[in-house]
Formats: sequence, C-alpha cells, structure tokens
Amino acid sequence: MSARGSASTDLLHIETNSENRLDRILDELRTLDPILTIVDESREPVPDTRAATEALGRMAPAGPALSDADATSVMEQFILDYEQKWLDDSIPALAGLTPRQAANDPTRRDDLIRLLESFPDDGNPTRMSPTRIRAALGL
Repeated sequence: MSARGSASTDLLHIETNSENRLDRILDELRTLDPILTIVDESREPVPDTRAATEALGRMAPAGPALSDADATSVMEQFILDYEQKWLDDSIPALAGLTPRQAANDPTRRDDLIRLLESFPDDGNPTRMSPTRIRAALGL
C-alpha cells in the first residue's frame, strides 16, 4: 500500500501481515495527517508461511528511508501516541490489567516492572521507550 501525505512528493509504503493491523495503522496516520490520500492498495491473503516468506523476499522497500527527517518525525509521533494508548490497553502479560492499573496494584506492579525491563531502551525512535512509560506511570 502507498499513501500520499500532505506534500505531493511524500509517500509512505506500508506492509502488514494483518488486515486489522493495516486498518489500525491507517486510522493512526489519518489522525496525524487528515488529508492523507491512499494512492495504491493491495490486500492479498497468503495461504501459508512459506508463501509469505517468498513474497516478502520479492518485495523491495518503497518510500522514504526511516533516516529521512520527515519519516522519522512521523514515526516518532506515532510511537508517542501509541505509548499513551498502550498505558490503557489490556495486556495479557499483566493478567489482562492495563499498565496504569498494574502500576497502582501492589500485586501486579512487579510484573509491570519486569515487562518494562524486557523492552529495549536504546533510544530507537521506532520502538516504545520504557523510560517514557515508567515516567508516565510514576515508576
């Protein structure tokens, strides 16, 4: 799928392994850029993992590289927004509690801390930041 942003030369190529995930990403991108225009879309079911692996091997990356300042900025904003939503999502590793609930529950706080310790904290803008999440939860 290719989507055009507010400037006519801004293109973003998105590939997912789930239609639901694609729809969620598109909803988030439309929130960030309300005039986003889909210029091309293809949804193809993959019958098995071997076919999926072969299909991925044939695909070439399209659109701007993540190192491009504009792409990085959009990705950073997406991750910041996602982190805020994640704080209120039911997390199976926390027995279905949200991170906010687990932070306030003495019987689950240690589980939350262990979960956050398992997240890479390398400053990569394409990943959730456990440091920001801890700060948001007062941990």
